[in-house]
Amino acid sequence: MANNLKQVNQKTSVNTLLETLKNKVQNFAVIDRQGQLIGKVKNIILNANHRLNLVISQQQDTRSVNEHRLFLLWSQKVNKIDNEAQSVFIDLDKSEIEFMPEYLGTGTPGEQKISDNSTELNTNSQIIPSQVESANSEVDEENIIRLIEERLIADSSKHKLGEVIVRKEIETRMVQVPVRREKLIVEQVSPENRQLAEIDLGQGEISGFELIAGERPEEVIFDGSLTVNGVFSSPKIASLLLNAIALEKDHGCKQVKITIAVANESLQKKYQEWFDRCSRGQKTQPEK
Repeated sequence: MANNLKQVNQKTSVNTLLETLKNKVQNFAVIDRQGQLIGKVKNIILNANHRLNLVISQQQDTRSVNEHRLFLLWSQKVNKIDNEAQSVFIDLDKSEIEFMPEYLGTGTPGEQKISDNSTELNTNSQIIPSQVESANSEVDEENIIRLIEERLIADSSKHKLGEVIVRKEIETRMVQVPVRREKLIVEQVSPENRQLAEIDLGQGEISGFELIAGERPEEVIFDGSLTVNGVFSSPKIASLLLNAIALEKDHGCKQVKITIAVANESLQKKYQEWFDRCSRGQKTQPEK
């Protein structure tokens, strides 16, 4: 009883598979090795040896649409089934097809019952499914396959390890740059050695005179007075010397007479105006 039930289930499974395959490839164009159209698929049957065969309808005369020849094509000769192009590519050429066995089934071609050979499936029921699957693997891929999905769930946790502070600091560094400066030092060598004056030549001017507007001074004559004189090559040196004398605590100078020899009348007029402004209105400094 159990064996009979198992055989019935196997027969039903094979019939279902063949029916599904038939519905997939029915009316597909059959293309030979050279790419020429041979005919169309009309049916799928199992022969007496339980081999899968395709019933191909071949048109005999291109001028007559109703003249067709039905022949059997073994499934092992099928190279590829293209579902998008609805074509079956076989490993035969047109000359070899002439020798293929004709289909002599009863009834209308294309409506041949697959269950006609169901009585012969009891002994070799395990061979048929493997042959059907190997011949039409691409069609079987369209069947619904149950997939098993796996999902990995991982727990995450956060731990505070510490704190980080990002800050910006600005440092100011002092850079020392050597600067060259020139100084003029006036020293007394007799009767004692001492420094009388130190003049910074980088200042560009020597102070000590107050310019006050006034009249042109009269000629000063030193009668019976002790005087000193000298000749200098530049006003700079003369001014330094006068500045050194002015720095003395008790310089003992009553009056100062300056005489300058100039190169032209323009300079004479210019310098004389300076002398007039300074010498006429100069106030006498009280001695300390």
